Amino acid sequence: MTAEPRLSLVIPAYNETENLGGGVLQQVADYLGGQSYPSEVLIADDGSEDETACLVEEFARQHPSFSLLRGEHQGKALTVRRGVLAARGRYVLFADLDLSTPLTYVEPFLALLDEGWDIVIASREARGGARLGAPLLRRLMARGFSLLVRSLLLPGIHDSQCGFKAFRREVGQDLFSSLRVFQPEAGVVRGPRVTAFDVELLLLAHKKGYTIKEVPVLWHHRETRRVNPLLDSSRMFREVLTIWWNNRRGVYDRAG
Repeated sequence: MTAEPRLSLVIPAYNETENLGGGVLQQVADYLGGQSYPSEVLIADDGSEDETACLVEEFARQHPSFSLLRGEHQGKALTVRRGVLAARGRYVLFADLDLSTPLTYVEPFLALLDEGWDIVIASREARGGARLGAPLLRRLMARGFSLLVRSLLLPGIHDSQCGFKAFRREVGQDLFSSLRVFQPEAGVVRGPRVTAFDVELLLLAHKKGYTIKEVPVLWHHRETRRVNPLLDSSRMFREVLTIWWNNRRGVYDRAG
C-alpha cells in the first residue's frame, strides 16, 4: 500500500486463537472491504504464546491490507501504542478483537472526525448506550469505576474504558507518546491485564486541549477468562490513584 489510507484499524491481540478460529478477521475484512475508502488493519500481537501470530500471518498473506506487528508481552496499553505509532491512516481507531463494539460504529465515528473532532470515544454509560448481556455485578462495578474517574480526573466523560476509540492520526500518536504511567519502562507484565491506560490517555487529551466526542454504543458482553473483576478492579483503582497523584504534581502539565 502506497497511498495514505483513510483509516488505520489497530487491534491488540494476546492469545486470541479461539477468537481467530471463529472467523473474526474475515468479519473485519468483509466490513472494510465494503467501504469506499482505503484502509489498513494492524494486528498488534502482545507476545502471544499460542497460535495467534501464525494465524494472523496466514490471513495477512491473502489480505494485503492486513499486517501483523509482533512484540514482547507488555500489556494492552503498550500493544495499542505500538499499533497507533505504526499507523499510516488519516484516522486511527483501536478496537478489541472480539468486536464487542460492532464495526458498524466505524462510519459515524469517522464522520465526526471529518467534522473536526480530534477524538471520538465509545460510551456504554452515556444516554443511549448499554452493556448488553453483562452480569449485574460487572455493570455495577463499571459504573462505580466510571464515577470515581469522573470525580477525580475526567468530569463529563461517562465511560473512559470502552475499547473503541478513534483519533486523528497525529493526535493519537501524540497522546500515546506522552503516556507516563503506561510506557515501555513500566515493568514486566504477566498474563492478560485490564488496565486504566484510557484514563491517562483522555486526561492528557484534556490537558493538551484536544476535543473529545463521546458516542453512546450498544456493547455486547463476551464472556472471557481474561478478566478477573476483583483483581483487575483493585489494580485499576491503584493506577487511577497514580494518575491522580501525577496530575496533582503537575506531571501532565509538562507532557510533551
